[in-house]
Amino acid sequence: MSSRKKSILIYLGGIITGIILTFAFFFFVALGNTNGTPSDNNVVMFEKPQQEINVYSFEIMQVLPDGSALATVEDISNIGMIVLFLADKEISYYDNQKIDVPSDKRVMQVGTYKYITRREMEKTVPIVEIMDK
Repeated sequence: MSSRKKSILIYLGGIITGIILTFAFFFFVALGNTNGTPSDNNVVMFEKPQQEINVYSFEIMQVLPDGSALATVEDISNIGMIVLFLADKEISYYDNQKIDVPSDKRVMQVGTYKYITRREMEKTVPIVEIMDK
């Protein structure tokens, strides 16, 4: 085989390999992309509320595309705890919003939500709902 034919075959092999690697890359990016939206795969809802969380104040840190909101707990006893409020047609969440729990209500865990952080760490947080006592 002449060196010219070898060069052409190597060139074509490189192009085909590049195309295959490009499609593989986009496949894996699309596979891992959840857009931060709670889906059936990463939400587990309980049949009835499980436990009461003794918290009296939250701050919304991020509103997800579907309207759900990740919030941090502002109470000293649970500081740093993150929870998810599911989207509600009656309530509109926004970043840095403060949510105070009225004294005649309580915070109950109604499920769990798994998500991937920007640092590629998987986190599981409680899904909460403010309910009557």
